[in-house]
Order: sequence, then C-alpha cells, then structure tokens
Amino acid sequence: MEGLGEKLRQRARELGLTDTEVARRLGLSQARYAHYVNDKREPDFRTFIGICRILSISPDRLFGFAESPHPPGLDEPPAPSELGGWGTPEQEAANLRDRIKAAAEAMTVPTLRTAATVMDALVRVQSEK
Repeated sequence: MEGLGEKLRQRARELGLTDTEVARRLGLSQARYAHYVNDKREPDFRTFIGICRILSISPDRLFGFAESPHPPGLDEPPAPSELGGWGTPEQEAANLRDRIKAAAEAMTVPTLRTAATVMDALVRVQSEK
C-alpha cells in the first residue's frame, strides 16, 4: 500500500478536512490515523472502509484501479451520527461520551464553561420533548 497515505491526505484536503478531523470522524486517535497517512501502518479492512466512507472515495480509486469519481453509495460522506454506528446504540453512546471527555480534557477553563452551558441547554431541550 505504498503511497496510500499521501492519497488519503490529498483526498481529505480536497474535501477541506484535516487529518485531525478525519481521525475524529472515524473515532480514531490522531496518532493512529497519522500512522496511516504517514505510511507507517496499514489500516485493517474495517478501518479502511470507514476511511473510504469519510473521504467519499472508493477503494478502487484509492488504489488507482478505477477512474470513476464515486461508486454508488460513496457519493456523500456519512453524517456524524452514522460514524460511530458500527455497534449497538450503547456502544455508540459510549464512543460519543469518550469523544466528549477527550475534547473536554483539551479545553481551557473558559471554553469548558461555554461547553458546559451548551450541554446544560441541550439536556434541558431534550428533557422538554
């Protein structure tokens, strides 16, 4: 898979995505995704297919086998709610909680205050429904 990393990075740039954003959408650590884009490791099949979905590109096109822009089903990136949906709703909820916790650990105190206010508002709106 030599050169795959550069193709992944190039496709992400075409879509206006950073490596960090692609990793987040995949539910991967930045370090793990960096291994793929730096050609240090190859993703497992499931991860590779997830990358293809996020980048709206077919595996064939990444490997240079097909010149068609997008095969059926890969025309649009999945919605964020679909990204963690490879397991049960409970697994997706746990994944999302982990992402929120990781994001919170990187925030400054003023940003944490804002995030807490937003989350409180979301909980209030949800409980009103």
